[in-house]
Formats: sequence, C-alpha cells, structure tokens
Amino acid sequence: MGDDATFIHFSTDIRSLPKPEKFTYPFFYVPHPLVEVAAEELKVRIQADPDILRGLESGNDVQKFGKMLGVLIVENAAGQLGYLAAFSGKFAHENVPNFFVPAVANIHASDSHYKRGEAELNEMTAQISALKSSPEQLALDAELDAKKIEYATFVADGRARLKAEKKDRESRRKSAKSELNATEFETFNDRLREESISTQVAFKHQSARLKDELDALQTKWDAAKNAIKALENNRREKSNGLQRWIFDQYQFLNNHGQKQALTTIFPNFETERPPSGSGDCCAPKLLQHAYLQGYKPLAMGEFWWGPEPKNEVRKAGNFYPSCNSRCRPILGHMLEGLEVEENPLLSWSDDLELPIIYDDADIVIVNKPEGMLSVPGKDIIDSAFTRIQHLYPEATGSILLHRLDMSTSGILVFTKSPKAHKFIQHQFIARTVKKRYIAIVDGTIAGDRGTIELPLRPDYYDLPRQLVCHEHGKPAKTHWEVLERKDGKTRLALYPHTGRTHQLRVHCAHPEGLNTPIFGDELYGKPQNRLHLHAEHITFIHPTTKEEISFTVAPNF
Repeated sequence: MGDDATFIHFSTDIRSLPKPEKFTYPFFYVPHPLVEVAAEELKVRIQADPDILRGLESGNDVQKFGKMLGVLIVENAAGQLGYLAAFSGKFAHENVPNFFVPAVANIHASDSHYKRGEAELNEMTAQISALKSSPEQLALDAELDAKKIEYATFVADGRARLKAEKKDRESRRKSAKSELNATEFETFNDRLREESISTQVAFKHQSARLKDELDALQTKWDAAKNAIKALENNRREKSNGLQRWIFDQYQFLNNHGQKQALTTIFPNFETERPPSGSGDCCAPKLLQHAYLQGYKPLAMGEFWWGPEPKNEVRKAGNFYPSCNSRCRPILGHMLEGLEVEENPLLSWSDDLELPIIYDDADIVIVNKPEGMLSVPGKDIIDSAFTRIQHLYPEATGSILLHRLDMSTSGILVFTKSPKAHKFIQHQFIARTVKKRYIAIVDGTIAGDRGTIELPLRPDYYDLPRQLVCHEHGKPAKTHWEVLERKDGKTRLALYPHTGRTHQLRVHCAHPEGLNTPIFGDELYGKPQNRLHLHAEHITFIHPTTKEEISFTVAPNF
C-alpha cells in the first residue's frame, strides 16, 4: 500500500482549491477544479512523449482517432493529494507508461490461459476454413448443385413432354373417331393407352434413378457439412467457455473491500453478455487501482484525447460522463461505500413550473422548461406528460404528440382525444408541421445558412447518445440560419425536417455538420447551467377548425 509510480503528485499549486466534499456522480457532472488541473497536467505529460502519443492512437493508416482518458483525484495514507491516470481500451503497443494505472485484468500476458485458448480457437478456425474451402468439399458442392439442376430440369422437361404427348394423343383420338369404325377405333384407343402408360413408366423410372443419385450425393454432402458443423459447435463452446473465464477475471472492488465479477455484475449474463470492452474503461480502472493501493477516491473526470472518431461526437479536451452500457452496472458496485454526489436529474424538475400557453377542447400547448422530462423516465416520474394527465383527467388516448429532450425547453403539444391526436399526428408523419428551434452554439459559424443531412442511429453502448451512421442510420435533415454572432458564440434558427432523437444536437456538434456543439450540451459539448436549445415556434392545422394555427414562445437565453 501507499505511494507508487501511478500516484502522480500535482506540479501545480493547488492549495487554494477546495477539497471535494463528495465523490463525483460519474453520469452527469461538471468536473471539480482539481480534476481540471489534473487533466491539464496529464495533457502536458502526454504531449511531451511521442511514444505515448502513438500508443494512444487507434484506427488505421486512412483514419486515426483518439481515446478517452481519465483522472481520479485521490488521497494517500499520508494525507497527500494526487491523482491517477488511465486510458480506455488498449494501448497501441506494449510500452505502456508506468504512470497509467494497469488494467483490471491482465488477460493478455504471453503465457496466460487466454492466450492459450485464443491460439486453440485460431487453430480451430483455420481448420474449419480449410475444410470449407478444400478441393474435395468444393467439388462435392459443385457436383451436388449440378445434380440438383439436372434433376429439376429433367422433371420439368419430362412433365412438359408428357403434357404435350397427352394433347397429341387426344388430337389423334379425335381424328380417328371420325375415320375408323368402332372395332378399329377401339384397337387404336388401346394403342394410345399403352403408349401413355409406357411413356409415364419410363419417366417415373428415370426420375427415380436421378432422385436416388441426388439423395446419395445429398447424404454425402450432409455428412461432410455435419463434420464441419460439429467442429464449429465445439469451437463455439470453447469460445463461450473462454469468454466466461475472461469475465470471471474482471473482479471489481468497492470501498467496502467487496469483490464482484462481471458475470455477477451483469444480472442477465447467460442471455445477455456484457458489451465488448466492459471493465476496460477509465473509471473502473481508476477506482480499482485506488482501492488496491489504499487510496481514498475524491473526484474523477473523463475527457477525450486526440482526433475525433468517425461516427461519435467527441471533442478533444471535453469532459464526458461515463458510458451507460458498460460502466453503469460496474460503477453501481464500485461506488458502494463512497459518499457520492446525488444524481441532479432526479430532483431537477421538482420546483419547475409548466406554463400553459394555449388550451381548448382539443389541444393543450405548454412551454416545457429545461430540466423537465417530456414523459416519465426509469427513475423520474415527474414529467410534462404526467402533469398534463393530472391537470386534464378527462383527456383520453395517447395525449402527447411529440417529445423534447429533458435539457431542451419550449413548445410541446398535447391532445385531449384520440380523434384530435390522430388528426395532428398525421401532420407530423407527413412532415407538414412547421417547427423552429433557437440555439446558441459554442463557437462562431462561418456561413449564414445551410442544410445538414446526416443519418442517425442510437449508440447502443452509450444510450441515449446518438451516432452518425451512413450505413444503418435513419435519414435526418436540418436547415439552419444564423441570427447573431456575439462573444465567440452564434445564435441560430434550426428547422428540423425530420424528428430524430438528438438530431439538432448531433447535427450541430458533429464534424460533418456545423462542428460546433450547442452551448451547455452535456452529451456532445460542455455542460453549463443549461442546454441552450429551445423549441420556439410551431405551426399546424387545428383538428376541429381545420385552420392553420401558430404558436411562438421566445427562449429565456
């Protein structure tokens, strides 16, 4: 226990900075001043060493991107404040600087069970590939395909020939009936019946012979494929066993000294395995090492280092919350025993009012404040939806027509009946509803107006974040217009043509969009007192009067 190479002493004078009262709530936070100082010192240390810079790069020769780095403010047994540093994922080469904390599980050691298992799996993969592409298997595949075609062609041609011959016999029978006497016609008819039986028997015998040949080939082919399938199943079982072994090596401590493995932290392990990379993010690494060394964790933060990834919005130097899919279950265990800041989202909307700006027999329109959910969440019941339900108990049907992010303020439309809901919903689906948002972005936009078309899909590893994905994303289109440039920021009018989750936030922040996050965006930019995004205006056709109506509510920023 005690000081080690990973305990980094502050080179900056921190005597004027307060000591954290509670540990950081890692999924929504503004970094503590000590965390900001530690992050800046870590950046300087990294920039001074080209070998470290190379090690923190990911990607390929075509595109490089960076990593998430983390710092953890700790207090050692002597009462000294310092910090630990970590990177998410793996280092690009083996020379990992000794000031970075080690991985939670060192499964990649040259003589480890993992390496031996990996070698065995690779050998089985090569064996499976060799069997599938062997000359014997390829010849058998071709022979079976050819026999299937031969059999199908013979049957189709034979049936067509039998049909044509039957038609010909009927024609000859019709002609003979008028030309032959009764005795001669009966003799002629007998010959036609014999001819029919003969041709059908010949067809059936030849079909049966070809089918026997096809069945024999199919049996031979099935035997070869079953041998490959058995090997594949064996490989799958070994792979699953190795994966379970890997997950069991990740044993996470908490402040009570209790250990838990990934296999127990993720409750549905047998049916839903932990996401790839679970346990290799900054936060678990940092806390694990602090507990092992006897350091007291005080505060932490994670920030992006290096070039931005292709699909995600990650700005160099910006702090980001810990990821949800990998880290939330793990940190739920590791933070036990620490006095952690409360999740601000749980009480954010308690004292907020929900102003009603229009109310008639069909619709209710409100000005949702920032910090209030549109609908109830997993941990938060209070929302615009639940309040409208309480205020208008007679309202029936789906009620809510669209949503705004919790951090976004502005106009929300509710309906009081299924008929009104269906009428206006059709307008949303047809994209005839006109909406205008006001945003302040954290930078100066060069052009005056434009259009952004970037397809979006959920980041399943870190919901509710969204990714730009040109392969699997849904189309998303936003028109934008500059209203004002002032003090290094730009006020914009945003006109969404589609209504994807986080569309305006990602289109503003992504490098292929405006490359400038909305001011105060805790997910894609830097958190501030609020997200400066407001649904200012909406126009649609009223469900009863059938007249166009419009509503405008100015933002409070």
